[in-house]
Amino acid sequence: MVISAIDFAAWGLAADWPSLRWLEPVGGRRNIPVAGVRLGHCSTSAMVLTCTYPRDRFDSQFSGCDPVRELAFETTYTQVNMALHQIRAQGARPDGLIESLVSHATAQAVRYRDWGIAKWGERSAMTTELASWQSGFSLDFADAYVVVHACGIGIDQVRLVPVDDLSGYEVCSDPMKVGAMHWELWPSRPELDYSDLAPHLVTS
Repeated sequence: MVISAIDFAAWGLAADWPSLRWLEPVGGRRNIPVAGVRLGHCSTSAMVLTCTYPRDRFDSQFSGCDPVRELAFETTYTQVNMALHQIRAQGARPDGLIESLVSHATAQAVRYRDWGIAKWGERSAMTTELASWQSGFSLDFADAYVVVHACGIGIDQVRLVPVDDLSGYEVCSDPMKVGAMHWELWPSRPELDYSDLAPHLVTS
């Protein structure tokens, strides 16, 4: 993937502190080559991911559905994945953990109207938390949905700007080859134990 494949305006972090910045394309359905773009920003103590989805492109994938609920699920499902990549516990994973976390992500997405509210500058965002991550999405951007995931910094402290020049972000076409620059391999991320996710386990 080359930067020229991003044919829409992307939103990034308005801050000088990130020591690493990278770009990850978000694949789409129905042969849409780039459904969105994720911009990563991290330092030794914090990481912020900003995700931009063109509205018309996103909505077309979910005709007949509530696109905002689907956006909420994209937010909660990614949040689950990020928390799982922070697990450093020894021993076997608790039975049913993955299924329970997906159920949690689904239930949270359905209830997105009850989420908290944060302000990103002049724009409002609906926010939710899981373990060390705060995540949210905003409907207040023209022509785009914007999702933000933050760890090590409060999501209400996020300030976003349109990124006119993406050349300052390293392109990640193969996440497994990016090393510590990829969010899954962020070397300074807080470590979690299975007990940190236990409140979300579904018990029979």
